[in-house]
Amino acid sequence: MVRIYTLTLAPSLDSATITPQIYPEGKLRCTAPVFEPGGGGINVARAIAHLGGSATAIFPAGGATG
Repeated sequence: MVRIYTLTLAPSLDSATITPQIYPEGKLRCTAPVFEPGGGGINVARAIAHLGGSATAIFPAGGATG
């Protein structure tokens, strides 16, 4: 199988959380946030791997603070 390489020039750190219900004027109670790497090429490499392919994501990393 061919390995696919993706290049992400502007990687990101995506965060998501869940709330069971939204109230118009109430306080929202959310679950703890989940953090995942993101950016175009990273998301494409993740999708390829999820579909059974082989992919490597290449991206610049600037340390703990980016």
